[in-house]
Amino acid sequence: MKMRSRSSIPFAAVACVCFPLIGCASPPSQSTAQPQPQSTPSPAQQKQYDLKGKVVGVDKAAKSVSVAGEDIPGFMGAMTMSYPVKNDRLLENLSPGDQITAKVIASGSDYWLENIAVVGKPK
Repeated sequence: MKMRSRSSIPFAAVACVCFPLIGCASPPSQSTAQPQPQSTPSPAQQKQYDLKGKVVGVDKAAKSVSVAGEDIPGFMGAMTMSYPVKNDRLLENLSPGDQITAKVIASGSDYWLENIAVVGKPK
């Protein structure tokens, strides 16, 4: 009868238990995981700011209006900039020189104007 070493049996038992568990590791960390597509922020994640300013230009083809805006507390200082307008009907009655009020909607890195109202025409 051949004698077996006592140390070979525990190693074999450990190998039978451990090797099948190798595939049960935790999922990959965030750094190696595939990026998830970003969802569109909900209206609750959008911020609104009041804009007052003077229309400098209207580009109906590009659906934008350039406004020399006053200070917008909590958002930006007074400056002239172009704002996208999603609803092109809001551009129909705008002309350079018009004094307007509007809502600047900020959602992530996107921004646009809504609720544009002419409050004064040039004299």
